[in-house]
Amino acid sequence: MLRRCSNNLEQYARKANETGNVYAAEIANLQNRLDEIWELTRQSLVWLAAIR
Repeated sequence: MLRRCSNNLEQYARKANETGNVYAAEIANLQNRLDEIWELTRQSLVWLAAIR
């Protein structure tokens, strides 16, 4: 999932550099996916910290 977001971000950057335009919906979608990744990462860290 992180790789997909990274690829999308690269595509958005290319598009912005070429055309000067980026759609707000595309950025919002990417932000939502990144938020989901951070939440899953946080949950994983909590789970790992509980292992003893």
